[in-house]
Amino acid sequence: MKINREELLKRLEAVAPGLTQKEVIEQSSCLVFDEGRVMTFDDEVACSIDVPLKVTGAVQGSNLLTLLRKMKEDDVEVTAKDGELQIKGRGRRSGIRMEAEVLLPVEAIETPNKWKKLPEDFIEAVGIVGGAVSTDESQWDLTCVHIHPEWVEATDNFQISRYPLKTRLKESWMVRQKALKHIMGTGMNEFSETESWVHFRNPTGLVLSCRRYEKKYPDLTGYLNVKGTKTVLPGGLAEALDKAQIFSSENSDVNQVQVSLRPGRIELRGEGPNGWYVERQKTKYDGEPLSFNILPRLLLEITKRAKECVVAEGRLKVDTGKFVYLTCTGKTDSESEDE
Repeated sequence: MKINREELLKRLEAVAPGLTQKEVIEQSSCLVFDEGRVMTFDDEVACSIDVPLKVTGAVQGSNLLTLLRKMKEDDVEVTAKDGELQIKGRGRRSGIRMEAEVLLPVEAIETPNKWKKLPEDFIEAVGIVGGAVSTDESQWDLTCVHIHPEWVEATDNFQISRYPLKTRLKESWMVRQKALKHIMGTGMNEFSETESWVHFRNPTGLVLSCRRYEKKYPDLTGYLNVKGTKTVLPGGLAEALDKAQIFSSENSDVNQVQVSLRPGRIELRGEGPNGWYVERQKTKYDGEPLSFNILPRLLLEITKRAKECVVAEGRLKVDTGKFVYLTCTGKTDSESEDE
């Protein structure tokens, strides 16, 4: 069967969030075809979309995706033959072993039936609050984004990010951030709730399903009621951040920059295995020296939207008008080493 290579690749890449390098469940490292639809499932995320390929079976996802990316033909011929998925181009052929029996446990994923329009700012809200999610698996609930009827929020016990939003939910629930992040950049415009899953769908027919949990999430409202001293955020922080994250982005665990406030000055520092960058700017702050760490992308959103912050003892709060960010602060030396 002759198929447009780029269109096939685009659709297979759309379901890649459900793939694993090693099998955590049966065929979780595979692209599973079922007569015109392809599926992936890693136990937390499930993806499916229509493909112009009428075959049934499972092939290793990384092999097929890499092969299609490296081929240059506009069209390729794809057939299921002799236990393989065979790809033929101009003067080249390949066969990838295909398991005829579909063992991927997709029966665990409830079928969505009633679709609702996704709130306009939902994807933006998920992207912003995801910067405050914990990476500590021992604090399981803090690795989740909390979806509330009135807001989307997250915390790692050191920082809080809340994005007020009418989510059209009757009850709140939690979704692992490492699962929910895959809706970013997909153009999802509909969602559906089933007993254990939340499903998202975009105009291309891609369905991405994430496990949802109805466990109790910490009540963060009281922590957001902060009164303190207002201070102006300098307008050049975004440019400083662009340079600082050259080095901070090299950190494989958590990419964070350090922000320090001292009387009359704010300092931004990014550091990684191969170097560091520091930039200072003037500000009207006149309180005690303090510092905090933050993800660059979250700080960038703050600098785009806010011109001031509120500093209280041990806390710093920014209300951007779209979302609220709160972080714990620590004391810092009144002068830095290289001054």
